Amino acid sequence: MLSDDELRELRAWRSRQVLFMFALFVLILPFLGMSIHGAVRDPSALFNSPSGLVLLSFLGLAIFLARAPLRWRQAKRDEAARLVREVRGHADIRGQRGIGLIAPTHETLHIGGQRFPLAQFWRDQIMPGLVYKVRFAPESRAILSISAVESRAVPTDHEPLPTHFAELSAREHALIRLLARGLTDKDIARALNLSPATVRTYNSELYLKLGIQRRGQVRALAERFGLLDDPADKA
Repeated sequence: MLSDDELRELRAWRSRQVLFMFALFVLILPFLGMSIHGAVRDPSALFNSPSGLVLLSFLGLAIFLARAPLRWRQAKRDEAARLVREVRGHADIRGQRGIGLIAPTHETLHIGGQRFPLAQFWRDQIMPGLVYKVRFAPESRAILSISAVESRAVPTDHEPLPTHFAELSAREHALIRLLARGLTDKDIARALNLSPATVRTYNSELYLKLGIQRRGQVRALAERFGLLDDPADKA
């Protein structure tokens, strides 16, 4: 059965489908209709101007959003049934480029033989190499919760630090601890007596060294390898 938090997440997912439908029916399809009408009247204008590329981009957006009405109806049935399923396994995130110049690149989560559309919020919760439990609505396949299930025998023990992590400087350890606390770049800049622009540069270099892409992944990785421990405490 759906928990209250999962029900709220499902309703939020339905609301996003409403926004997608608005964009599809109010903005994109009318533009495509006018563009196609103009192309029928003057085909040469379509191929001799940038309008052809714009048309292709909007066509890609239309294809991307075309499932929104169906997903909205499926989510409505999921809410009425209040059913939930779950799957476990190693998470594999794959990106797929949209059609056209402005069509969005979207990501999908592959886990336990299942595939799910992956929103940015959930993307930030996933660390490569960990086992996760995903609870989802059966018809719409909306993700309702994601939690790591890889256990640690002793909470105070950590996995051995990978070789390429061993070169982390004292400043990078400090940056990891501040990022893991959820501080903004401005707060981190004040704490380290740096400019926000310099902090963003350090962030990018740190992500590359840790093999991650987003700040939301820092805490899970830091806990896994004991990077939240202050090096001064070990002296």
